[in-house]
Amino acid sequence: MTENKTVPPYSQLARVYDLMGADDHSIMMTEYCLRIFKRFHIKPVKVLDLCCGTGTALKIFSDWGCTVSGLDRSAAMLGIAAKKLKGRRIKLYQKSLPKFRLFEKRGRKEVRFDLVTCFYDSLNYLTTQRDLKTAFRSVYEHLESGGWFIFDMYTEASLRILWGGQIYAGALDDIAWIWRNNFQKRRKTAECETTCFVKTGEKWDRFDELHVERAYENEKIITMLKAVGFVVKGFYKCHTFRKPGKKTFRVCGVAQKP
Repeated sequence: MTENKTVPPYSQLARVYDLMGADDHSIMMTEYCLRIFKRFHIKPVKVLDLCCGTGTALKIFSDWGCTVSGLDRSAAMLGIAAKKLKGRRIKLYQKSLPKFRLFEKRGRKEVRFDLVTCFYDSLNYLTTQRDLKTAFRSVYEHLESGGWFIFDMYTEASLRILWGGQIYAGALDDIAWIWRNNFQKRRKTAECETTCFVKTGEKWDRFDELHVERAYENEKIITMLKAVGFVVKGFYKCHTFRKPGKKTFRVCGVAQKP
């Protein structure tokens, strides 16, 4: 077995992300988006998926006939996405949140979209209010007038109950993983120490990644959206159209640029 080494988030996890079924959330969120589209009469044509990971949502949006682009900070995740999306005219950007600017191929004109999405708890990786607000502003600036922003985030209840002090483990034929979690109540942040073992030939490779997320109060998220100019059309217990409660683990925001 090779020596373990802590590496940046998703630099190695990309290798096993889909094998572990982590992209199932993207499938569920695109299905949920269809219900949101129907509810608000949204007909997206040009879509940007932030923190697109291995590209599962991009593939689905492309199958629906949308012109899609993806953005992620992890070169490894984008590498997997590029293979998955081979043969499709999908633009992939390697950029990090919170602040990003995307330009047309020629000139300095910013690319604009009529829908921006950000799935899973990607926005929770922004651990300051300033960074989260900056990300919202970047999204706003890349939307056409009347464009939509759909995202989901973990809540404090989720990080406190699902992460706080919990250990998760699993194994398949060629991969195994252990998640060790803790929660800092004062900072509303959670750490997940991920350890993975991947079988290559006759040997097992180990890698470790540290993932840190922060929870935000629902009212604070809504306030920041409004502060950058969004009209908040809906804020739900994720996968429903019900108001989130104290025990809600995941919320979904639906916001529109006037």
